[in-house]
Amino acid sequence: MKRCAWGPDNTSPPIALVDVRSMFVSVERVLDPTLRDRAVIVLSNNDGCAVARSDEAKALGVQMGEPWFQLREKPHLFDLVAKSSNYEEYGAFSSRFHETVASVSATTETYSVDEAFVGLPRLEPAAAAAEIQARVRQWTGLPTAAGIGPTKTLAKVAQRHAKTVGQPLVDLTTWRRNDVGALLDATPVSEVWGIGPRLTAGLAGLGIHTAADLALADAGVLRRRWSVVLERTARELAGVPCMPVGFSPKDRQQLMYSRMLGATVSTSAEMRSVLAQYAAAAARRLRAHGLDAALLQVWISSSRFRDDVAHHSAATAFDPPTSDPLRLICGARAVLPKMRGGWPYNRAGILLTGLSPAGASPQLWPGETPARRRLAAAVDDLTSRYGRNALGWGPTGLRERQRWDMRRERLSPAGTTNWNQLLTVR
Repeated sequence: MKRCAWGPDNTSPPIALVDVRSMFVSVERVLDPTLRDRAVIVLSNNDGCAVARSDEAKALGVQMGEPWFQLREKPHLFDLVAKSSNYEEYGAFSSRFHETVASVSATTETYSVDEAFVGLPRLEPAAAAAEIQARVRQWTGLPTAAGIGPTKTLAKVAQRHAKTVGQPLVDLTTWRRNDVGALLDATPVSEVWGIGPRLTAGLAGLGIHTAADLALADAGVLRRRWSVVLERTARELAGVPCMPVGFSPKDRQQLMYSRMLGATVSTSAEMRSVLAQYAAAAARRLRAHGLDAALLQVWISSSRFRDDVAHHSAATAFDPPTSDPLRLICGARAVLPKMRGGWPYNRAGILLTGLSPAGASPQLWPGETPARRRLAAAVDDLTSRYGRNALGWGPTGLRERQRWDMRRERLSPAGTTNWNQLLTVR
């Protein structure tokens, strides 16, 4: 039978996963301390449904994805506080969180906006992780939960267990082998990092229902039947490190920018402005990652709840690949001739594929001129300093709020990202 390297006998360097507890709600509580110990939720785009919940809101029975228009009508939720998604603040706090983690450890990896893997010393790893958590709380005000294990996947299991039992830190490297096995046996395979519904169903066909089952499975069979990624996951659950901190399995393959509109758009002129804003945002992300795109796909659609749904798409190829906002904006307009006049469209999106490092593709003729590249860099710098509505491309620049902009009627002040909305100390 396969033997797993669990417990103190595993000599691999410890890895911690540090996670901000309910990131969006925690940021709202830093901005408004009166929200502490109250039931708080954060709503999705256009104030649609709950996408983040405090422990108090969960205790009241608020479900993830539950529509706000239903929640606000329930009598037992009269004291529930709902906040619009404040993405500017969440992004700023995410940057501070990761910078704070990196100030303590030289070996870190940004896993998501609110999670970071950290390499720890073999001597007293729990103390090192606790120091990171304390500094994050002191410097940012954000509460965290952390898990420690000999692999990334086991650290993820430990972090999930810490949140479940309400502890700030769980260190699996100090657990006995049988105790680690019992925890994995109590963990459904669907809760393992990277295991989705379809894969869960497939694994069930092999009798794999828990994390322990997956750890004990034949890694070669998993690789042949599914992928090397699942093989890595199984080996890591068994205590064999396959993904060191900083490991990146593959380069980014695509970049998407899609939103539901705050109000329906039925004219080509308005949709032209929508697509210009989305294409400029996608271009900004491309340049932030140092990438060019060879293909732009754009789509617009009406509500899927209508009897006659309208969905149109178009594609534009770029040779050479580009991240130039003007070229992307022009490419996004390819879908406009397909619009139905007077039809209420409520969603638009842009997908960029064929990504490559900026300037890496050979060119038979010149692409963007140096002046165009400097112009794009200057606009990025100005919007970073003065806000994204301060300056833009075509209809996206120097504009007032549009009626189709995302609805955020319960938005907190941008207390750390906007000079005009600085927090007031009384």
